Amino acid sequence: MRHNAGLSHRPLEHALPRTLPLSENDDALFDALRALSALLDPVTLKPAIVRAACVLGEAQRCLLVRSEAGLPLVAAEALRCGDDVYNARRHRLAESAELTTAPLALPLVHGGETLATLYLQRDSAPDAATRHRLEQLASHAAICLANARAHAKVLQENEQLACAERELRTSQEQLKQGERFNHTGSMRYLVREDLMFCSEELCRIYGLAPGRNCINYDEFAALMHPDDRHEVIDTVNAAVAMGGTIRLEHRICRQDTGEVRYISGIGKPVWVDGSFVEYVGTATDITVRRQAEYAIRSAQIDMERVSRANTVGQLTASIAHEINQPLMSIVANAGASLRWLDRAVPDLEHARAGLRDIIAEGQRAAGIITGLQGLARNSTPVFERVDVHAAIHHILALSRSELERRDISLVLALNPAELHVLGDQVQLQQVLLNLVVNAIEAMAGMSAGVRTLRICSRCCNEQHVEVCIEDSGEGIPAQAMPRVFDAFYTTKQDGMGMGLAICRSIIENHRGRLRVAPAQPRGTVFCFNLPRVP
Repeated sequence: MRHNAGLSHRPLEHALPRTLPLSENDDALFDALRALSALLDPVTLKPAIVRAACVLGEAQRCLLVRSEAGLPLVAAEALRCGDDVYNARRHRLAESAELTTAPLALPLVHGGETLATLYLQRDSAPDAATRHRLEQLASHAAICLANARAHAKVLQENEQLACAERELRTSQEQLKQGERFNHTGSMRYLVREDLMFCSEELCRIYGLAPGRNCINYDEFAALMHPDDRHEVIDTVNAAVAMGGTIRLEHRICRQDTGEVRYISGIGKPVWVDGSFVEYVGTATDITVRRQAEYAIRSAQIDMERVSRANTVGQLTASIAHEINQPLMSIVANAGASLRWLDRAVPDLEHARAGLRDIIAEGQRAAGIITGLQGLARNSTPVFERVDVHAAIHHILALSRSELERRDISLVLALNPAELHVLGDQVQLQQVLLNLVVNAIEAMAGMSAGVRTLRICSRCCNEQHVEVCIEDSGEGIPAQAMPRVFDAFYTTKQDGMGMGLAICRSIIENHRGRLRVAPAQPRGTVFCFNLPRVP
């Protein structure tokens, strides 16, 4: 509502003083007073005042002077030229002579405040009647100036209000656009009234009916996915009980379509006089992000499986040898057992021993094949208690023939005797296998020198286990050292550049850290640490 709408209802403050009776020849005064009363703009009112004073006072010149920072400032000026009166320049400093030589000075006083002063310059002092008319003009002009000032203030306030309204509408529209762009809705929950007011975007996310932007707590809970509902309610109730911040990630079933969406929400309490009365917060639809995370994780699992298969493929000859050994032993023991049984007097004890050896060698071959299947299978990670030393021995069994073929000495320093971590056995074996194969390949091209693969383990402290794989190869160039864990970066001619990147990702997912450093006097050492479990 505009404040000036009611301005016309104010009582008129320009009533003429009744100290002296008015003559019939004062029509010019009444016309001037009516003209001034009709002006509400100070810019046009001030020149009108000095013109009226110049005419009524039969003056050659009239100045309207107000004090500005202690200096006399001419706000309006009128000059007579023959029978005509016109306005001259304004907004200048008045000269002292202009003020002291004026035979008549009339202050414009309203409410005890001098708003300005009229200075009339004429050949002689005015008679009593003219002076009386000028005093009435000055009194009325003061009222008109006060009214004009109040009117200007109301207009300014109205403009400020209109500007604030425009800014508010712009801000609200920007907020709506921002919420739609970011798929984030806002809400306000009144605790005592049990009412939740939802923004337009939040209503869209929840699938509420058009125009229904207010729901209660039970209706909010009904939106939750059945599998998440109890956890969400417990979390919200616990936060409300202590007036704490609410942070949630959960699923909802849209009210209109039943579609399942993933939501990330946060609510903060608003405190008034020592107690919180409401929550304000946001809810973001993170369904697309969650689906992308699942897709990325699935791609990572596929990449890990491909990397494991690629690494295992590099040990084909060694693995074939490891499997061939128990098979040859099985054949030999089977032949011996038959010969013991074919005797005139069958030697059952030796035959039984041969059969027991066949069972043991068969189990050994089955264990190797089962381990290979685990490395090649695309399975979901399962975190369990893993024997670190058993995993190391399993990987060494697969690569033993390769170590012998390349004349590589193996040094083991596994301490203490038992060492366990919490993790996925297949993924940890993949890390060990990749690091061992990399070490073997790093020493494959050496023409001289001792080739040594050193694997050691130790307890860093009560909480962590460290495993190091060290080779005595040529080492990694210093400029390449910072990038060895980058995806698709490799120093091998036929490398994928994914093995070490996957290893680091696996170790970090196990809350550990994988690092690399030069070995002494030559070679490279890779070390990783993992949280220890009893």
